[in-house]
Amino acid sequence: MPASQAQKWKLLTSYPYGSIFPSIAPWRNAMNKLIFATGNRAKLLDASKALSELGIEIIGQKIEIEEIQSLDQEEIIMKKAKKAFEMVNLPLFVDDTGFYLDSYPQFPGTLTKYVNKTLGINGLSKLFEEGQTAHFKTLLCLITSDTVVIAEGKLSGKLTKKMSSNFNPDTPINSIFVPEGYNKPLIDLIENSNIGNLHRTRAFVDLGTKIKTLQINLINDSI
Repeated sequence: MPASQAQKWKLLTSYPYGSIFPSIAPWRNAMNKLIFATGNRAKLLDASKALSELGIEIIGQKIEIEEIQSLDQEEIIMKKAKKAFEMVNLPLFVDDTGFYLDSYPQFPGTLTKYVNKTLGINGLSKLFEEGQTAHFKTLLCLITSDTVVIAEGKLSGKLTKKMSSNFNPDTPINSIFVPEGYNKPLIDLIENSNIGNLHRTRAFVDLGTKIKTLQINLINDSI
């Protein structure tokens, strides 16, 4: 390792991992700074909560990137991350969330937004029977000058044709998706719990675990 990089890897302190990273051995490092390519405050807050225990400071930066059209969520997020990295040339990660009907592989998945706009909930309801399983999946792609890492988080559950009266046009699927272990649609649970973003939180935790396990160097004085 070059001397300049070795200096950046001075062992300064250790961080407690609490309940999020209970099985990971202590990792000593300088404060890492990592760009999250988003302008969404809720996402930034969730990422900061999950990764702060590893001494990682999340820097939000909205980067306009045109996404490719593909049914492969991993392909989309990897190319999205690479494009963002080419623009800022700093360690960063991007996110993507899709909704999947377990009986229809890869659907709607990366087409979730389009299905919401075209078929709508009424059209989507014709594609499943009461109680059929489905899940939300969030993928994160971290990219540095020499590393590409994919992290994943899921929220599984069942579908109901009894749509909640608390319908939100911005998140219509939440009105018919009942998370595993609950008996109400997701939209009726969000106000009193963090269940609504659980798939995203799980993805952040998975990312933190991989950063720690692989000892990825995120330290950059330019951020």
